[in-house]
Amino acid sequence: MMDTASLSPATGRRVRFLELLGEGGFGAVYLAELHGTDGFLQRVAVKVLSEELSEQPELAARQRDEARLLGRLNHDHIVRVYELTRIGSRPAVVMEYVEGADLAAILKSGPLPRRAVWELVAACAGALDAAHRAPDPATGRPLGVIHRDIKPANIVVSRHGGVKLLDFGIARSDFDREGRTGSMQFGTARYMAPELWLGGPLTPAVDMYALGMTALEALSGHVVKRAPLSAAAHTAHFDELLRADPGPGALPPAAMALLLRALAYEAAARPSAAEVHESALLLAEGATDEGLARLSRRRVPPLIEARRARHQGRPLPAATPLGGGAPAPQPTPTPLGATPTP
Repeated sequence: MMDTASLSPATGRRVRFLELLGEGGFGAVYLAELHGTDGFLQRVAVKVLSEELSEQPELAARQRDEARLLGRLNHDHIVRVYELTRIGSRPAVVMEYVEGADLAAILKSGPLPRRAVWELVAACAGALDAAHRAPDPATGRPLGVIHRDIKPANIVVSRHGGVKLLDFGIARSDFDREGRTGSMQFGTARYMAPELWLGGPLTPAVDMYALGMTALEALSGHVVKRAPLSAAAHTAHFDELLRADPGPGALPPAAMALLLRALAYEAAARPSAAEVHESALLLAEGATDEGLARLSRRRVPPLIEARRARHQGRPLPAATPLGGGAPAPQPTPTPLGATPTP
């Protein structure tokens, strides 16, 4: 049920939680209204660390690092962070709300049309290129962001076909950070480039490999097994997969070449994010099937409704001042569709 506390501008800035969007070992993400002074109201997503993890300094530091990093980035395809704060005693991040579904959920109903895949790949590659080259507002030097966990579950598609990269919690960059991640292995197994398994250097090429795997799964509609770690077997693995023609008909030579380069065993052989962006745009322009905007209008709204049905009736936090403090008193719930008392 919704918390419908009366929020006066005189009480300062508060969040009112409307809906559970997702949860996991880290805590939960909620759809919320941010209420400020002079009648300011904004719909946002709020990521709240669990009570258990809040007591672990390393994990709390990593969440602060993610928020500070995203606060330095400004790109159409990277989720925006507005504020690092506290909800009660727990660390929280206030961020842009994207009404959509992640690519992993979308792919459960089958592969994407090729035009939609290349539009999505172009959006992600453009975001990764900007993240690597964007200047740090504090120093002017490139941030050098490497995401390290590109996969369908970390790509959200809106009901209108917008694309956003999420979850920079394990990203590496050149800005000063609290969390220690340099000597630890992170990522999701089958999207991890060979050098991550073999102790090689961490470069932006690991994100291109993961994006190539994501594109391959989007084209085929199937989970792709982790590639072997020997160079010859690795090359044969992807050559066989691509020649099996994921999706209807043979892949155009340019598409085959792009995927083989992105999934190359050697990091130095992979294209840059800028190259992937331009190549994917050209492939999207040459495709004649359904694009991402039209596909999203069909596939995404049912997924949003299914998520709401799963979480319906889940308890929500009370309206809470930003920056800590006691929650507002629990009010009498208002039925869905009714107008809260101002």
